[in-house]
Amino acid sequence: LGKQATGHAVAIPFPDPAPAAGLALKLAFEAPDVVNVVGSYPLGMAVRTQRSFNVDVLAQMPAQMFQERDYMNYRYFYKRAFFVAMIRVQLHASALNELFDIEFELLRSDTRLPVVVLRPKSDTRLSKLGCVVRIQPSIAPDTLPLRRLMPDRNHVRAAYVAGTTDADLVAEQATPQYNAAVVSDALQLTHMKYLFETNEQCTEFGRAAALLRVWLGQRTVQHIGQQQLMAPRISGFALTMVLAWLVRSANSGGVTGARLSSSMDAHQLFKGAIEFLAAHDFNHGALQFGTDADMTVFGAQSGAVLVDPSASVNVLAGVQPWELDALRLHAQQTALDLNHHSANHFSRVFLSAALTDVTAKYDHVFRLDIDMAPFLAARFGSEMNVTARAAELEHGHPVVAVQHRIAQLLSTALARQTRLVAVHAGADASFDDRIKATRRHVFVVGVVTSADAQRLVDLGPSPDAQPQDAAQFRTLWGDRAELRRFRDGSIRLATVWGANAMPLEQRAQIVPRMLAFLLRRHFGVLAQPELLHADDQSTADYARPSEAIGDVTAESAGRLFSLSSRIVEFASTRDLSESDTDRVTFEAAIAGFDQLQREVKALEEKLPLRVLALHAVAPGLRYASLAPPKPLALAQGRGDDAYVEPLHVLVEFTTSNKWPDDMAALHKVKSAFLLRLAECYAAAHPSTHVDVSSRFFGYGAQDGLLTGASSVQLAGADDFDYERDSFVDIRHISSGLTFRLSVLCEPEGALLAHKAQEMVRAGLSAQADALQCAHRRWMRTTQWRAMHHRQILDLCQRHHPAASLTIRLLKRWLSRHMLLGQSVGVPDETAELLAARVFTDPWNGLAAPGSAYAGFVRCLQLLAEWRWTEDMCVVDFAAAGSADSEDSARVASARRVWTTTDGLSADAYATLQAAFDAAIQRKDVRGALRIVTAEDPNAEWWGTVSPVLTRRLQSLARASLQTITDCISLGSDSTLSQVFTAPLTDYDFVIKLDKDVVCRQYEQPPASAFTSDGVQSAESAPRKEVFKNLLPSMQHASQVNVKQHANVFGQSDLVGFDPVALFVRDLVGVYRDSILFFNDVHGGRCIAGLWSPTARKTHPFTASMGANMMLLEHEKVGTKPAATLNKRAVVEEIIRLGEGLVENVVIQNE
Repeated sequence: LGKQATGHAVAIPFPDPAPAAGLALKLAFEAPDVVNVVGSYPLGMAVRTQRSFNVDVLAQMPAQMFQERDYMNYRYFYKRAFFVAMIRVQLHASALNELFDIEFELLRSDTRLPVVVLRPKSDTRLSKLGCVVRIQPSIAPDTLPLRRLMPDRNHVRAAYVAGTTDADLVAEQATPQYNAAVVSDALQLTHMKYLFETNEQCTEFGRAAALLRVWLGQRTVQHIGQQQLMAPRISGFALTMVLAWLVRSANSGGVTGARLSSSMDAHQLFKGAIEFLAAHDFNHGALQFGTDADMTVFGAQSGAVLVDPSASVNVLAGVQPWELDALRLHAQQTALDLNHHSANHFSRVFLSAALTDVTAKYDHVFRLDIDMAPFLAARFGSEMNVTARAAELEHGHPVVAVQHRIAQLLSTALARQTRLVAVHAGADASFDDRIKATRRHVFVVGVVTSADAQRLVDLGPSPDAQPQDAAQFRTLWGDRAELRRFRDGSIRLATVWGANAMPLEQRAQIVPRMLAFLLRRHFGVLAQPELLHADDQSTADYARPSEAIGDVTAESAGRLFSLSSRIVEFASTRDLSESDTDRVTFEAAIAGFDQLQREVKALEEKLPLRVLALHAVAPGLRYASLAPPKPLALAQGRGDDAYVEPLHVLVEFTTSNKWPDDMAALHKVKSAFLLRLAECYAAAHPSTHVDVSSRFFGYGAQDGLLTGASSVQLAGADDFDYERDSFVDIRHISSGLTFRLSVLCEPEGALLAHKAQEMVRAGLSAQADALQCAHRRWMRTTQWRAMHHRQILDLCQRHHPAASLTIRLLKRWLSRHMLLGQSVGVPDETAELLAARVFTDPWNGLAAPGSAYAGFVRCLQLLAEWRWTEDMCVVDFAAAGSADSEDSARVASARRVWTTTDGLSADAYATLQAAFDAAIQRKDVRGALRIVTAEDPNAEWWGTVSPVLTRRLQSLARASLQTITDCISLGSDSTLSQVFTAPLTDYDFVIKLDKDVVCRQYEQPPASAFTSDGVQSAESAPRKEVFKNLLPSMQHASQVNVKQHANVFGQSDLVGFDPVALFVRDLVGVYRDSILFFNDVHGGRCIAGLWSPTARKTHPFTASMGANMMLLEHEKVGTKPAATLNKRAVVEEIIRLGEGLVENVVIQNE
């Protein structure tokens, strides 16, 4: 059959099933009756997608090629395939073969609908057009009796599927997708004419349809890394028909008439269509043009329904439910963006590239590599299930059938925990490789979580009230489903995934664990140990349902891979990996602070002034430190560790007019207050160790201002943050934490500002600058940091639980690349604002992240893609609640008004924009990383990151994103550690430190984060029991299983003593004009150095050059001898300065 035709070997793209041997079928080829350009191009709606734009050419097959009943049993599609093959043969023999690559392609991923595609060859001028020509066969509407092809009819007999003549084999099921594929071929010109008429009636219809196509194209995922993905079945044609339905003859829910006026402009039509897509659920609401369609016939089929104007075909036939859920989710976010009052969201609606990136689009991304054979029904023999085989053929492609089955299982089981479960199928490398798809295939599963994603108990139905639903629930979850009585007296099935004290890191993995459990139970898929715990695996393997597929003991079982759990390991520390993480939590630290606040307030009668409030400013008390504060087992108030982190707290007293006007006297009074506070607290809590110290120790002071080698001068600015003031350290017995209390004195700030103004009026610029710098430092320490603390705490605690882990991952990434803190790094607060940005004002058209993985990836995207020179980066904490698009969409959908009033007003945003424009005029921006808030319009709280460092961050972020994409694409985490590894070869020299004196080395990531364990085997050893009764978080610290390390110096009570940080501070103070120093502030074992540009130049030799210089023989600068920095001598000086700390220095570039 078809071996020779016109002297050429013919490859015929027959659908599945291919025609059986001996089938009485006459194949013929005749010239098309009609050749016409159809689709979006002649209507002026064609748009360039991510790669090209399509020009569809209709080739109408002659009616004499067909018989009346050719719609039965694939006969039409066999003749269609032969027609397509012959067109390809003729084109290959023509001159077009020199200009185009001519190949087959499947329309809408349907093997029944092959087309011929002409792609310009890369070495031709046509390739610059980006145009792809698709030749689509068609038939005239009267060629076949379309009235017999309604969706409730069956035209693929079970006997034909089984290859027998037994007409009564099984009950015949309707074939709506098969029928729709035939009818859609016959109605191409009819639909074309209808859209042309609509375009004539509504002059802006074409432009609006083009906008919809651009919008859809920007949200269509086509690949992940090098892995191409199958095109979705929701197309621009379907959205164009929805727009035509809204403009001409909307009929839904008994309401008829146009919903959008023909006099609207393109933007109004687009906006109206988006709002309709956002509010309408196609999976539960059928639509039709006019009133001619018999909706009982179309409504009988499952899935979305949009009946075309001829009342003959469902335009949405074959579109999977998850595709429509994704469409609605995107429309909801776009509707909110379009109606936002504070900014122009054109770029995020039409220009966003992030929506096509799988790595950032979803909260969790999984790579599923499975053997297709168990999923597909047997094609012949005694094991053949005719019903299953027919259902599989109905989807038009075996991969689509499996894709639908996976999506249906996960969407049903995770309905409460997710808003969307998208299952993208990998595409074949070429059309000829589609047979390989029936062997092994890759799917990419993307999950968008809901507000219930971190709930520990997933409630099911009641066995008494809903017996059928209860049976289905037990089938889904097996022994995971437990019968429980709840407080309201109800008895329901439920699945339990942890105890109440489960930390946030483990709660964030509930949805991945559930997904891995489901795939293991129903499909026999293996997963990483982080996803599928040993006890979960044994439960999933026990008493699997009868319809489960896959052999759990087979080596060919599917593999599930995800970075959601692996990447979180880098936010942990060696201390946490050795401790009981259920008890070392932020909640315990905050509870300890609350208890300390009550204890201090109880001392009010013994203090000169009443304590008004205690303001926490430590990152560990706002869910933003790299790891939760580590409690120590304090014996008699004393407990040592390699590094004891103090938690900074400001003590605010009631106002008084008795504070002295002299700065030195005021500081002495503050110290006296702290001494009294320490005495009273020690008397009330005798077992607590209390120590009063001063940051002025070892530094000169005059009028309360730092002079000489002060921190103000170390970095040439006041952002090298070593505030020095009196404080009291309290070793809190009940929590095991160390709190460092300082006095917040409002008159101090007023006094500094007043003295600065006096110096300005007196013309003493040096003193004025020092006072202004001191006032700015005071504002940062007491006012700005306290306000920032409250904002971040509110974000992490009330609105976005994933924000905490996102901040920690971002800080780990910055610190591992030696760019966090220090004089040249990113301040902690700026890093927190970067993470807050992706939650409070999600950009690129994305909703707020629902997981730490998604938040971290989007932070990297923000660093890599934001145009810092041109665009203002705003963190709108007032919009933190409205950034939860799930709640916003629910409220807007109910009201049919897609607006939100939360966040910055239009006037406030305009004020911020004016400040940013003024900074550009002053040339204060220049590509620097600059983040503003409503309270800090000029970005002066934490300063800006230099343009050079910003470019470094951009390049590192791009490389990290590419590595993450490659890991997911290849299904391997072997290169994931590169994301958190600094490339030391970029530095001029590296100072290696003695590991024994790096007291913060236990803050490094655990060793498990840098290993690639692969997939857990069936015989793996049992893990530690996950479910257990936990003690209250406010238990005595001596009962907490926390790993403590010996102090490296053998001295007790060294709080906040980090010799490496002090060494770096001294190096910066000495070589600030010659060298830039970088190190990992969280226990890094090396300090990297870069010679500054001035150090690389030659200078005229003078008596005092401020650095270790050497003369250059036979060289002069002007009339003076030339001198340059003596780099080797400087390195030797550094070795002497770091005696006892420095192990070795590696010089890489001189």
